[in-house]
Amino acid sequence: MEYGIVNLNLVPVRKKNNAKSEMISQLFFGETLEVVSKKNNWCLVISSLDNYKGWVRTSHFLSITKVDYIKINRKEKKFSSTDSLVFNEKFKDYKVPAGSMISNCKYLGFNCIFNDKNFHSLEEIALSFLNSPYLWGGKTKFGTDCSGFVQSVFKIYGKILPRDSYQQALVGTEINLENSKTGDLAFFGKKIDSITHVGIVISNNRIIHSSGKVRIDNIVNEGILNVDSKKISHELQSVRRIVN
Repeated sequence: MEYGIVNLNLVPVRKKNNAKSEMISQLFFGETLEVVSKKNNWCLVISSLDNYKGWVRTSHFLSITKVDYIKINRKEKKFSSTDSLVFNEKFKDYKVPAGSMISNCKYLGFNCIFNDKNFHSLEEIALSFLNSPYLWGGKTKFGTDCSGFVQSVFKIYGKILPRDSYQQALVGTEINLENSKTGDLAFFGKKIDSITHVGIVISNNRIIHSSGKVRIDNIVNEGILNVDSKKISHELQSVRRIVN
């Protein structure tokens, strides 16, 4: 098995080993990975954070030894809460997105200018993504899908979740909507075993989620009540408590 660490600010993860293939996720600066196989200039990799598998270019990460891989992943992980600047002699002005693993800066030979904001709640972190455009496979404030948004918010908060909504729906404890509180996750789809959307419950019976853009709507027993159309846009299937 080979190992790597992302030394670029953001790396697309694709469904197939082709630059035109669908982007299914992203890897952030400082994240580590395992190489499953290689084909031409591409590697099939598994993220050490969430075990998500996909194809990345071999030029998009730095190869490391198994010893370093284990050592890095045993360290306490620190993620940037806002977009931050990292720099070295070669890269004087190198911005990495919120959620980057800045605890690995020194290993990669970078210093970091901490622009971190001291968020006091999950809701504050989630609101910092407000109006970010929807992007399939995205996980940043410059473009995110629904589960990528949820994963990034919780990662900044200090909780690692799976990548996709149907995987996230298996985490935590199921509760009734009436008993929900800020930070709970609500899952949507046509059936309970076919989850296609997720959002974060926030104060005043509202939900923040990525649909067209990261937006705030109302949540009711039937699902998401779109504040613009006044119609149900997504059918509610379950609500789960991830953090107490």
